[in-house]
Amino acid sequence: MNRILRSFFDIRKGEYTLALLMVFYYYFILVTYYFLKPARDSLFLVKLGASQLPLVFILIAIVVVPITTIYSKASRSLRLNQLLAWTTIVLILNLIILRWLLTLEQGWIFYLFYIWVSLYGALTTSQFWLFANAIFDAGQAKRIFALIGLGGILGATTGGEVTSLIIRNFNVKTENLLFICMGVLSLTLVLLNVIWAVKRREGEPRKAPVRKSRYGEEKRKESFADMFRMVRRSRHLVFIVGIIATAMMTASFVDFQFKAISVDAFPAKEDLTSFLGKFYGRLSIVSLLLQFLFTNRFIRLLGVGGAIFFLPGGLLFGSIMVFLYPGLLSGVLLRGTDGSFRYSIDKTGRELLFLPVPLEIKKRTKLFIDMFVDRWFRGLAGAFLLLFTLVLHLSVRQISIVVFVLLGVWMTLALFIRKEYVNAFRSALEKRAINLDELRINPEESNTLKTLIAALQSDNDRQVAYALNMLSSVRDRDLVSAVKPLLKHASTEVRIKAIQVLHNQENGDLVPEMEPLLKDKDSEVRLRTMQFLCYNSPDGAVEVLDRYLKDSDPLVQAAAVVCAAECDGFDEDRLAETGAVESLIAREGKEGEACRIQAAKALASVRSPALRKLLLELLDDSSPAVVKQAIESIGKTQDRDLVPSLLVKLSDSRYRADARGALAAYGDRILGTLSDHFRDDRVSLAVRRSVPRVMREIPTQLAVDTLTINLDVTHPQLKYHVVRALSSLRSKFPDLRFKEDKVLEALIEETKSYYEILQILHVHRKTDDDPASRLLGKALEEKLDSNLERIFRLLALRYGPSDIYSAYLGIISGRKELRASAIEFLDNVLGKNLKKYLIPILDQVSIEVTVRKGQDLFQLEIKDLDHGLECLIRGDDPWLKSCALFALGESPRENLLDLAEEARKDPDPIVRETAGYAIARVRG
Repeated sequence: MNRILRSFFDIRKGEYTLALLMVFYYYFILVTYYFLKPARDSLFLVKLGASQLPLVFILIAIVVVPITTIYSKASRSLRLNQLLAWTTIVLILNLIILRWLLTLEQGWIFYLFYIWVSLYGALTTSQFWLFANAIFDAGQAKRIFALIGLGGILGATTGGEVTSLIIRNFNVKTENLLFICMGVLSLTLVLLNVIWAVKRREGEPRKAPVRKSRYGEEKRKESFADMFRMVRRSRHLVFIVGIIATAMMTASFVDFQFKAISVDAFPAKEDLTSFLGKFYGRLSIVSLLLQFLFTNRFIRLLGVGGAIFFLPGGLLFGSIMVFLYPGLLSGVLLRGTDGSFRYSIDKTGRELLFLPVPLEIKKRTKLFIDMFVDRWFRGLAGAFLLLFTLVLHLSVRQISIVVFVLLGVWMTLALFIRKEYVNAFRSALEKRAINLDELRINPEESNTLKTLIAALQSDNDRQVAYALNMLSSVRDRDLVSAVKPLLKHASTEVRIKAIQVLHNQENGDLVPEMEPLLKDKDSEVRLRTMQFLCYNSPDGAVEVLDRYLKDSDPLVQAAAVVCAAECDGFDEDRLAETGAVESLIAREGKEGEACRIQAAKALASVRSPALRKLLLELLDDSSPAVVKQAIESIGKTQDRDLVPSLLVKLSDSRYRADARGALAAYGDRILGTLSDHFRDDRVSLAVRRSVPRVMREIPTQLAVDTLTINLDVTHPQLKYHVVRALSSLRSKFPDLRFKEDKVLEALIEETKSYYEILQILHVHRKTDDDPASRLLGKALEEKLDSNLERIFRLLALRYGPSDIYSAYLGIISGRKELRASAIEFLDNVLGKNLKKYLIPILDQVSIEVTVRKGQDLFQLEIKDLDHGLECLIRGDDPWLKSCALFALGESPRENLLDLAEEARKDPDPIVRETAGYAIARVRG
């Protein structure tokens, strides 16, 4: 199955499971919709007649507003998987109620059912693509969404054909199709949970929007006037919106004509349902064939200007047929043209029209279309249809005249936008305004391609590289002659991207011109060239690699080693037998470092334990660049045997960040090992301090749970890093869950520590003012500050980061009104159990009152400074220990000498040194 998928779609290792699950999920969603769609149409048309369609069009436009608002509010308060699950459950319950209501045979029920099914189609598909964008990143989306779309089309075909089959052959009533939909929707609920679980194992789904703080500034909602002004400022956007608005109105008129003709041809309910099911199902097949077989060819041949004429041109022909020969065949031709072209050639053409529009403006324009243009113009079409049918009594044939007028406007706008598109694209290319990460289509349209090829002649290296980036997935014979000269370009980036574009052309004739690039000064250019030769040489990859693994030039040999390690068709034993990897590692001198870096890079792709162990040798290399590449490669191998060596690198500031990233790449599998090292007192503090930072780069539920368990660590630095890691995960991944009981325990422990330090500070302030005393006082105040920060970070795990952070800023601001506002907010938000611990700390009437509150809550009583120093020396904070011992030495206290003796065995060197100083001073 994987091989079949790979031959048609660019599905990569590790993506098959999720891709197939998403295909089935979308398949079943479309199956249900194409059960409901013919049922909706036949029940409405047979019971109420086509004359009522204009009114239902208007009602749909009106009802969308409150439904969208409710859904939007739900999406802000629920995790994405919960949102989809609850939506599906609600839809199943709706179907149960609707099936019962349909037995009542009352007119308003058929209006309700028609509107509900229309909203169902829009809601389920839009939330599916929202889900898909959370599951896959932009690069994956570009490769995988075509496969998912195919699954949807097959689902639509299945739904339509099966509807026709069971209605015609098994005498199933139209209303009973709802029972089948309930069962299929229940299956999608199971698939949803499986997909979410699989994604959570691989890594947390992409971040959902975080709610705004009530203390922070709310982002102003964009009004219709704002979006309208934005559209009006661009001629290109005006034409796009005009075309879409006209298309929506035309589609409503065409839909009305088709349904009116259909109900006349099939007055019986089951006959009409069977016909509509078959029609909608086969329409999907036609759309699929057009999309896969002809769309790209038409786009290349005719350009975007020609593509956007296909739909109005086809509708013009269909409308002429309806006008001249009104009947079922003409109606099928008209609606079939609309459905097949709209979701194939016209859809691609419209996507290309948006290509020159900057990403942010594109999002706002599409929001404007979804929120206003779509609703208003569909509703407006319904209003005009009411006028033409109920007031002017125009026939289906006569309505074609109105369609002619709309098509005239549509084609006029299409003519204007052809030239505007070229100008807009050229301008966007010069400004590099097209977001390549969000590019979902290949720019193969003829005018676009010509503009990009012309940009390759630019003197601006960045513009040339940008154009090559856009051309990276395009196949066109004109590209070869345009890109070949860039192989000698001065810019390394341009040479790399030029090789990538030529590689995609799969042209073996270029091999002789590529071979000299193996001597390029840049290692990435050499590697890309080797990859090109492996995949395009008529000799085949194995023979090419065998030849270059024995090359006398070590840099060429290094490129061959990396390519051999990454090549599925080259046996690892064969690579090991050549000794090429060991040869590169042994290289010294000027080229040695580059060779060892490439060797380390190659070892990331091997599975052989013997070859992987060579990475340990490279971890101790004298070159930092080689060590960093070795660390990165270990992370890619995810070999558990190499983990201890990575952990050691956490203690070296030069490689700490690289080691954290490599360890995080292991994901959940390594969390147990990390936790063991974190809790092991024999492990260096530098390593233990870095462990929570590794965990926060693994955004999974297990990472959160592991960090939460380690909240009981007593060392203040370690505890701070655990709390900070949890705080970071809470801010970036709000879908993760935090164990409230553990967080509450940590909060109470932090408040207890705060009260204890405050008591010590209180008795300390009554003593003499000397340098040692001032140092201790400053250390105690800093300790209180860090305690307070940890308390608020822990609060944010329970109550949300934005609001709590704003309250924290209010508390530390030094301004009475902000502090009072923050305390009032916390007093309203915190639970009763928490308030009794925290509010006295924040709302300090006096230090004496707060000290007494701590004594009451925790039975803490620091009698005098000696007692306070004893608590600090016995405590877990090395800095406070050192300051207390220094104070002991400066104001000798023989009763604490035994504690100083014990402190001489402390693992912290500063504590040991200060203890020795204190003992010497006391014994004087």
